[in-house]
Amino acid sequence: MMTLVLITVLMGLVSLILTQSSRITRLGENSFSQSTSMLLVSDLERQLPTLLASVTGAEQLDLAFRIPLQLETKKGDFTLQARLASPYKRVNINLLLTNDGKVNDPYVTLFTKLFAVYPIADADIFLKLIFDTIDLDTAERGVDTEIVLTRPDFKNGPIASEHQFYIILERYIELTGDTTILSIAWDKYIGYEGDKMDFNAVNPEVLSLMIPSIAPERVRALTLYRTKAYTTKEEAIAVEPLLAPLFDTYFFIYKPGTSYNLICDVRLQQNFRKEHVKFFYNLTTKKVQYVEFI
Repeated sequence: MMTLVLITVLMGLVSLILTQSSRITRLGENSFSQSTSMLLVSDLERQLPTLLASVTGAEQLDLAFRIPLQLETKKGDFTLQARLASPYKRVNINLLLTNDGKVNDPYVTLFTKLFAVYPIADADIFLKLIFDTIDLDTAERGVDTEIVLTRPDFKNGPIASEHQFYIILERYIELTGDTTILSIAWDKYIGYEGDKMDFNAVNPEVLSLMIPSIAPERVRALTLYRTKAYTTKEEAIAVEPLLAPLFDTYFFIYKPGTSYNLICDVRLQQNFRKEHVKFFYNLTTKKVQYVEFI
């Protein structure tokens, strides 16, 4: 179990490493713009291998998610706050189809469970919209379910963002008149990355959906309130045997060498000006990807 003292010490080391970055310090002394924010992202890309050098397994990765990266100039007129998160905590909606375009039954089953909890008017139309978006052909599975045929700006292929997903929801509402689909907390259940979910990062809502017989307080104990990361599949199953038939299909435990994207959420403030940047950092390649200014 990680003690509060050790976490505090590690947070101090993180701040020290960031403070010793000459470029970050210089940027804190000058006004910044989107271009200078990109320079800062580049500098963080150089610093992150050092900051994350101790991540050799699931426990260390879990700790990295818990410790914020912070920097403040002596004058207090520039601050940097960064947090790391996992993109593998929700069901990747793109897994509703297999790589060869076939319906992926285990994942369709999860959505069937979701619509049992949150009934909608026409689950079949919703799934056909998703299928017709993910596959690259323009053959329609239902009436007007191929969005690209009427919206040339819409692209078929893997659903990559919340914006793209909400265009699909808009079409569903146009076809069915059913707005109850908006009452689903989609951000708790679906994501757009990974072949499986990191069990140490999985949202409690997803786990409750998958195994509804587990009491809510038990789910929270397995996820939000656990005191240490699970280091093997067997360890997780020993704690909750109902995971056994599901684990290999839906979950993984991080191991060294596994390709793993971290979501880096960086907030900068200089006097009254603020900048918010998100990007992916891959633990294996040690490279930044998909920089987004928010």
